[in-house]
Amino acid sequence: MAFLYSFSIVCYQLLLKLVALWHPKAKLMVAGQKETFALIAKLSKTTHKRFWFHCASLGEYDMALPLIEACVAADPQLEVVVSFYSPSGMQYFHKRGFVPHAVFYLPADLPATMQRLVEEVGASRLYLLKYEFWPNLLRAAQVARLNIYSVSTLLRPSQVYLKWYGGFFRKALGRVSYFGVQNEKTQQLLLTAGIAQAKIEVLGDLRFNRVLAAKAKAQSNPVIAQFAQGNELLILGSSWPQEEDLLLGLFKEMAPNETKNLKILIAPHDLSKSHLEQMKAKFPEALFYTELHEGGIPDAQVLILDTIGHLSAAYQYGSVAFVGGGFSGSLHNILEPASFGLPLVFGPKHQKFPEAQAFLDLGFAKEVDSPQRLNAALQFFLKDKKDLKEEIEKHVFKIQVKLPLKLVN
Repeated sequence: MAFLYSFSIVCYQLLLKLVALWHPKAKLMVAGQKETFALIAKLSKTTHKRFWFHCASLGEYDMALPLIEACVAADPQLEVVVSFYSPSGMQYFHKRGFVPHAVFYLPADLPATMQRLVEEVGASRLYLLKYEFWPNLLRAAQVARLNIYSVSTLLRPSQVYLKWYGGFFRKALGRVSYFGVQNEKTQQLLLTAGIAQAKIEVLGDLRFNRVLAAKAKAQSNPVIAQFAQGNELLILGSSWPQEEDLLLGLFKEMAPNETKNLKILIAPHDLSKSHLEQMKAKFPEALFYTELHEGGIPDAQVLILDTIGHLSAAYQYGSVAFVGGGFSGSLHNILEPASFGLPLVFGPKHQKFPEAQAFLDLGFAKEVDSPQRLNAALQFFLKDKKDLKEEIEKHVFKIQVKLPLKLVN
């Protein structure tokens, strides 16, 4: 099975190189993987202590940041290196503030490559975020006697580790020294997979810590504040065309008196020129954020946030958050708006995100699949928003993770 797995990785890499001829993200990955060992070579050969964090993408890096910052606070001389699988992490990690000593793409998960990678990184610990279990990487790390920690682990019964034919991948799980899992369901799945109870602890989702830290540092935005002033603000965050079309339908559903004191901020996931032009066609009266300046904002109902890095802080001015990705199964971060006490609305495909179901169960969120349901959710949440805001903020604060010392020191 090990041979078949490595052979499949070789085939995948060849396919990736082919796709890179026309696909921008694949091109970035192929080019980035070529630079990995050159970036690692710049690291100091003699260091006090070095920890390695591997994240699939930017979302997992957000999970890692509270732990990274706690480790550095405990030992300011610590060196932190970060590897990513996805281009989103490599492109935007610098916008999160913390600057690791090295950041690189994870190369192909082949035995010789991973052995070389582990040796040249020279870390004493490897942290894996969520479910990044690469078998050859884990084997090389175990052989090199690294402590391997899986943090904010989240598993589903449909994943290969839990299938009858997944023995090779369950063996990879067995190489992990410690699992700090998000919930009891994941704990039970690991026990079913043969992982010892002593290796598992239910910690929760580190993103709660991250969004609270980001909220504390959030700066004011005079442009958005002036745009929203005296009105209810519906924020459509990380939107895809499905959510944008639903928003168009909302205008037809709402009575004139309902739209009078309602403003809408749209932060599209796709900021390409072509998509922004499509949005302008859908919302012809909308303003673009980059065209505005403090004190000179024309009256308009819709503001399009055509920049990266402003959405998180914008939630402080919101009344309700409509979070994108719920029609594709890739729901975006609902914890950012929740940290500011905003009730949530999202599409029906959120099964991979247990926090979404938890917010639904608590009455802090509504699932929508039509303009009618979007309108009903909006009207419902705007009725008693003050009490609801306080309840949501308390919930997010209450379930932040208390990090065990063994993960930090």
